[in-house]
Amino acid sequence: MADIMYRLGIDVDSETTTGLVMDSLGKIVCCARERTTADLLGGMEQVLQKIGKRQQEVCGSIRQVIIGTDYFANALLEGENLSKVCSIRIGQTPNSIPPLYGGDEALLLAIRPLALHVAGGHELDGSVGKKDPSRQELEDRLLSIRKQGFQAFAITGAFSPVNQEHENQVARWVRELWGDECSITTSHELGSIGFLERENSAILNAALSKLITHSLKGLKCLIRRHHIEASIYFTQNDGSLLSYESALLHPIRTYGSRISNSFRGAALLTELQECVIVDVSRYRVNIGAMEGGFPREKRRNPTIAGVHVNLRMPDITTLSLEATSSVRDDLLDAVYHAIQRFQPRFEPLPIVFVGEGSERIASAFNFPWADVHLPGHYQNASALGACIAPISGSVDRIYWLEERSREETIGLAKKEAVQAAVKAGAALDSVVVQKLETIPLSYMPTKALRVKAKAVGTLNFFEQTH
Repeated sequence: MADIMYRLGIDVDSETTTGLVMDSLGKIVCCARERTTADLLGGMEQVLQKIGKRQQEVCGSIRQVIIGTDYFANALLEGENLSKVCSIRIGQTPNSIPPLYGGDEALLLAIRPLALHVAGGHELDGSVGKKDPSRQELEDRLLSIRKQGFQAFAITGAFSPVNQEHENQVARWVRELWGDECSITTSHELGSIGFLERENSAILNAALSKLITHSLKGLKCLIRRHHIEASIYFTQNDGSLLSYESALLHPIRTYGSRISNSFRGAALLTELQECVIVDVSRYRVNIGAMEGGFPREKRRNPTIAGVHVNLRMPDITTLSLEATSSVRDDLLDAVYHAIQRFQPRFEPLPIVFVGEGSERIASAFNFPWADVHLPGHYQNASALGACIAPISGSVDRIYWLEERSREETIGLAKKEAVQAAVKAGAALDSVVVQKLETIPLSYMPTKALRVKAKAVGTLNFFEQTH
């Protein structure tokens, strides 16, 4: 047994913490569940104790620990334990739209975002705009807010995904002027061209920076205390993996990860690549669809607490649920209509129910027009989805067609996405391009093409720990 390697998936929602151990053949070895505690690590501790008692010899052969949680998503939705954020905008002219425009009141009260403008930024082709940022101008702006208690900064420059130079320069100055205790998010790390959506994502990420550092303090020691020497990963909003270090830097990427995990777990349990998923927890029902083995992504205007963001997120419909034993007709009717949103016009997709509270709804769901599945381990689908999460890499760039043909440009974008996945830890021979989108930019004076590509691959199960 010493030669067999294992993977541990941990799912933490607001009610239950679940740990599931899988071997290299995909067999579930053991599973443990405990009530989630107020602190993120308390429920994990209890789950690891249970697993250790049942499968003590397995713990020493666990090579990856993968965590999926909505802990940080709930902090944003509830406006709790968030940092106050100063947003530094780098552009040619001040923007009149306030940061987090349209956000929920609880979120705005918690973050209290303030925008400072610094001249600078780049053009769409990556060239410098009218001027470079001035350190003196930044210092004057920061001096005016010195006593307001900001410890988190979001820095957003015009077209910084094309050229990051100004964002990085301003970030260095902020660090020198404000000190090592502050957290800094630069928006180009979160991608996409649109300024406001990128700024919003950076602000929300900065707001979570102190919370994630505090919440995960002691995680590595906790894992080792249970005789587990493993690499630690988190799942992100498209269901793929984030390294522990990346999660600390970009906690916003964990938003929506639990639902993506649940959907991926449901697909594995039923061996269905195309289906509609109904995930039922104690207080809500989430409905979405699988396309090619991955959750269908929201294609337009994704939002978090009323704020438009540029993140990849699963496209879901959410219904409130009362924690009672009865299932009323109006609930079943609402679930039915939500499912219909994801069904194609002809040949309805199978419907898969998963989640801790799914059995009571699935048993009452008698609509005959599609196959209905309630698979074994349905209550552990999110932990299972964490166990099988892939590594991904993506590119969202503007390419100039004077330099190469359209076909060569698309090929280059695919190659860069594959390289990003490999750099993140995917085995090269497992990587495939999962999604490709090309967007001609007809308003540009020269021929330009925006290409969005995403590649996914398998994390090497026998990867050695750091």
